[in-house]
Amino acid sequence: MILRIKRLFVVFFLLMGFMSYIMEKYNIFNQIPVDLTHEIFETLVDQQGLLIERIISKKHVTPEGQWYDQEQSEWVMVLQGEAKLMFEDLEVVHLDTGDHINIPAHCKHRVIWTSETTETIWLAVHY
Repeated sequence: MILRIKRLFVVFFLLMGFMSYIMEKYNIFNQIPVDLTHEIFETLVDQQGLLIERIISKKHVTPEGQWYDQEQSEWVMVLQGEAKLMFEDLEVVHLDTGDHINIPAHCKHRVIWTSETTETIWLAVHY
């Protein structure tokens, strides 16, 4: 309710010309869904060819036989938890909390394991 009221004030002030832009603060570790039946992809920024996502996984893997083959390069960091990526040449990279990797465009890869005991929170930057 308070958030709804805050948004109404923001819209009012924007319409009245008092404010040109509102800075809102968020915490990447907040609002983790309880139901993680499906992997969660949340867009944080999407503009001018740059996409930044928060991804939340728990026991999720890329379906057998499927590979990510993306048009853009992707830099990804594990902020919490851990995961294993497999690349087309069968190299496996284990990412622990704080680890990051840059994946070039069209470098086929898949997620073969994410932690079963805690949520794996990724920060992915597509550029």
